[in-house]
Amino acid sequence: MDEIHAANGEVFGISVDSPFSLAKWAELEGFPNMTLLSDLGKETARAYDTITEDLRGMKGVAKRSLFLVDKEGVIVQREVVETRGELPDIEGAIAKMKEMA
Repeated sequence: MDEIHAANGEVFGISVDSPFSLAKWAELEGFPNMTLLSDLGKETARAYDTITEDLRGMKGVAKRSLFLVDKEGVIVQREVVETRGELPDIEGAIAKMKEMA
């Protein structure tokens, strides 16, 4: 997170989990100052095409995704991970942010 902030970036986490679940996750994982937004109705996940309607019987699960948005609100990098357990390329996004700074 320090690298992201050093590049004038900000991190927001969006999840289809409830606000209460997100708060507990942040507490357990050590992210108390990260802004987490609940998309309980799944409108945002569907709008950004990051939802899996059926994942082994679990309905409406969001895929891990990374969106890099510039100061004008334009998405300059989009990565939606298709494989469960895989993470988006955070280092690549940080490098892109440094280029944009």
